[in-house]
Amino acid sequence: MSLVALLTVGALLTGGTVAHAAADGTAAPIPARGLAGRAAADPFSPHPGANKNKSKNKNDQRQRGDQGQGQNQKLLRDFTQVLSPVQQSTTQSRALPDNRQLAHSRTITSNTQKTDSHVRNSSAQKTRQSANGRQNAGDQQNAAQSRKNPRNEPAPKPCDPNIRVMTQNMYLGSNFAPLIAAQTLPQFLAGVTTVYQNIIASAPAERAAAVAREIARNEPDLVGLQEVDIVRTGSRPAENVQSDQLNALLAELDRLGHHYETVGIMPGTDIEVPSTLGIDVRLTYRDVVIVRADAARKITLSNRQVQTYVINSTQRSPAGTITDIRGWISVDATVCGRTFRFVNTHLDSTPPLTVQRAQAQELVASAANTRLPVVFVGDFNANASDPDDPTFATYRFLLDQGFSDAWRFRHSGDPGFTCCQAPDLRNSVSSLSRRIDLVLFRGAFGVKNINVIGNRQTDRTPLGLWPSDHAGVVATLRLPGRT
Repeated sequence: MSLVALLTVGALLTGGTVAHAAADGTAAPIPARGLAGRAAADPFSPHPGANKNKSKNKNDQRQRGDQGQGQNQKLLRDFTQVLSPVQQSTTQSRALPDNRQLAHSRTITSNTQKTDSHVRNSSAQKTRQSANGRQNAGDQQNAAQSRKNPRNEPAPKPCDPNIRVMTQNMYLGSNFAPLIAAQTLPQFLAGVTTVYQNIIASAPAERAAAVAREIARNEPDLVGLQEVDIVRTGSRPAENVQSDQLNALLAELDRLGHHYETVGIMPGTDIEVPSTLGIDVRLTYRDVVIVRADAARKITLSNRQVQTYVINSTQRSPAGTITDIRGWISVDATVCGRTFRFVNTHLDSTPPLTVQRAQAQELVASAANTRLPVVFVGDFNANASDPDDPTFATYRFLLDQGFSDAWRFRHSGDPGFTCCQAPDLRNSVSSLSRRIDLVLFRGAFGVKNINVIGNRQTDRTPLGLWPSDHAGVVATLRLPGRT
C-alpha cells in the first residue's frame, strides 16, 4: 500500500491535511542552504535577474535540430494516454516556479584555477645590460613573465576531464506498517505516533552524518539525493523541526572540511496529521542535488531545472485527491570545457507500475531532451538485477532509449545490490537484495570506476544503524571529448 493511500485513510479519519507543491507555486519554502550568494533561508527564491531567455543552455540553442527530439516529443504526446483518469494526475505546468532556472552560469570552486602560463627564468636568457642601458630580448621576456606571475608560482596542472557522481536515498526512518493495520481512528492516531517514534529512533541526524562521511571519503562532484526529508511537530501548521536531513548533512560536511552547496530542491508532498501525543506530525518530502564547492578545479553550472512529473500516483477520497508528487532536478555542468547534463530523480513504486513507466517516459522526453551528453542518477525503483521482476521493464525501457548502465561496464558479474535494509536499520547482516539505485548515461562517457557505498559493517552509525535502508552508488566517469 502506498503512502498516498495510507494518508488518504488518515485524512478521512482525522481531518488532517495534505499540502503539496501546486502548479501555481504556492508551496511554502522549505529552509535549506542554497548556492553561495543566495538567501540561506529561502533556497527557492529566484536568482536575481532570472529570465527564460538567459537561462537556456547555449549549446541547446544551437542544436535544436537534433533528430532524437522527434522521438522525445512523441513520448510526451503518448505517455499521458498510459493511465486511467483514476490513476493519473496532470498539471498545466510541470516547471515549479519556486525553483527557476539559473539565470547565469555559476562557477563552483574555492581554489581558482590559474590560467596564466609560468615560464621559469633561465640563466641562459640573462645578460648584462648593454652600455646604453637597454635590456636584451631575453630580459624583456623575463620581465613580461614576472608581471604576469609576480609570485613565481608553478604552472597549473592539466584539467582533469573526469567527473565523479553519486546517488543516495537517505530514507525517512520508518515504514508505514502501523498505518496499514489501522482500522479505527484511535488505531490510526496510535499508528502516526509509532511512525513518528520510529523516525526519531532511527537518529536521522546521526545517519545523515554517516552519509556525509561517505561523501567526504569519495569526494563526488555532483550528488543526487532522494528522501531528504523534514520532520516537524506542533499545532497546525507544525513548525517545530525535529529532523532536517539536508541541514544535518551539509553541517557535517562543513565540519569535515568538505564543502557542498545546494543546487536544487524538488519539493514533494507535505503531510500533516494528528497523533496520540497531542501534537500534529508533519512530514515534508524532498529530493536534492548538491555540488562540491571545494574542488581545485572549476565546475560551471547553468540551466538548472526542477520539474514535477505530469503523471503521479493519486488516491481519490471524499477528503480530496492526494498526490504522491515525484519529479526531477537537472543542471548543466561544464568541466574542462566539456558540458553535460546531470539529472536526479526518484520514480514511483506503486503497483501496477503504470505510473512508474509513464514517469520514465517523461524523464527521457523532458530532462533528456538535449543534444548534450546526459547522466541520470537516482532511486529508480526498477530492479536492474532481476529480469523477472516486474519493475525490470522500466529499466529495460531506459536502456532502449540509448542509456547505458555504468555498473555493467565494471561489474558485469556482480549484482551490486542497493536495497533494502530492515525498516529499523538494525539488522545485523545486510539484507540488500535488489539493485534499484542507478547511474545511467547517454553519450561517449568512459567508466573509470563505480562502487556501492554505505553497505559495510564499518559504515554503521555509533548506534549500530545502517546509514539508510539504501546503499549509495558513486561513479567516476570520463567526460566525452569536446565537439
